[in-house]
Amino acid sequence: MKVYSVYEVCEILGIARKTINKYISSGELRAVRLGNQIRITEEALNEFLNSKSVDVKVKPIDELKKI
Repeated sequence: MKVYSVYEVCEILGIARKTINKYISSGELRAVRLGNQIRITEEALNEFLNSKSVDVKVKPIDELKKI
């Protein structure tokens, strides 16, 4: 099992530490506290990303470009 620090998750997702902390505080991203450090498992990160996925709809202009 891979375990990431908050900093590593920030680097992977390209978002600010404050945003990661907000997701952890709200319960959207599960994390584990080890002493004074916060760690995020690979499984928790994948669950978080899957919960944030959206379907991208095809716009009419995209259909015209295919022709």
